[in-house]
Amino acid sequence: MTIRFDQRLCDLNPYCPVARSCPTGALHVDSKTFQPSFDPEKCTGCRVCIPSCPRGAVSG
Repeated sequence: MTIRFDQRLCDLNPYCPVARSCPTGALHVDSKTFQPSFDPEKCTGCRVCIPSCPRGAVSG
């Protein structure tokens, strides 16, 4: 089961703590736009990222 990433709640911070907490790189900062993005194919559903999001954009 993958997590849900709500871009509308995301503040698009390039220093996002969620991107640093993701062990697989599913949530990462895009190198071209410098904004957080989500690749659901890489997500293992470990949910490590959920408590790392200060805005509540990540849920499970």
